[in-house]
Amino acid sequence: MKNPTIVVPLSLALLTGCFSTQCVGATNSLFNGRDLSGWVAMHGGGWTIEDGVIVGRNGTNWTTNPEKSGSWLRSAKEYSNFTLELEYAINARGNSGIFIRSALEKNPAFTGHEMQIVDDHGREPRKSSTGALYDVVAASKNMSRPTGEWNQVRIDCDGPRIQVTMNGEAIIDYRTDRLTRGYIGLQNHDTNAVVRFRNIRITER
Repeated sequence: MKNPTIVVPLSLALLTGCFSTQCVGATNSLFNGRDLSGWVAMHGGGWTIEDGVIVGRNGTNWTTNPEKSGSWLRSAKEYSNFTLELEYAINARGNSGIFIRSALEKNPAFTGHEMQIVDDHGREPRKSSTGALYDVVAASKNMSRPTGEWNQVRIDCDGPRIQVTMNGEAIIDYRTDRLTRGYIGLQNHDTNAVVRFRNIRITER
């Protein structure tokens, strides 16, 4: 007689298509709070884990040239349609970003998109200010908090549509003509910037 405890999990796996540690429709952590498992460092820069937080320092080689990449940290796998939620904090005069569905080749800010992170609390929104899809569309409001404070970000991607919510306020609703599948990334911009990320979660759909 076959063991029924084997049949039930297999049946559930067949129904849900979930054979890995990340399942479509479930919310999964992209950062375990201990190390960079599930992440790949690209093109230098320094990434450490401090008190359960990812910290980026000593970024290098960033330019506005679409053909060249600087230092960033990318997800181990590609994503298409998802909700990404995280928190970040940036130092005085710091610069960073969140890459959305980027390729490995060339500049990830231009193959996919970069949601810009800058120390610019209280300034008018521009295509290069916090919350913008860099060089494409400005946020409707600059919702960034003062230097060093934690900010909450939610990015929803559904086909060509990208929506960004920051600190509870919807600030971007844009239809892209760029990649709709790619890597999620965290930018390590320059030697002045110190950026922190925590509570990184993704829900695929």
